[in-house]
Amino acid sequence: MCPIDNVKPVKNAINPAAITPETAAKMLGLQVEIVQKHIAQGAPTAADGTISLISYAAWLNSRENYGN
Repeated sequence: MCPIDNVKPVKNAINPAAITPETAAKMLGLQVEIVQKHIAQGAPTAADGTISLISYAAWLNSRENYGN
């Protein structure tokens, strides 16, 4: 049997490309109000209101580097 055959799906896995603001806040150790404030200031979200951690991190980095 190959090791790949032993892989089992993870229950309740988090998709880092589509998380709620609440989950993002919890993962990043922030208050949810801060994440919501960032969204109001233009942090990227999907049509369903979810956040991609990569896009959010890039947005935060651009604010840090360019003062946006």
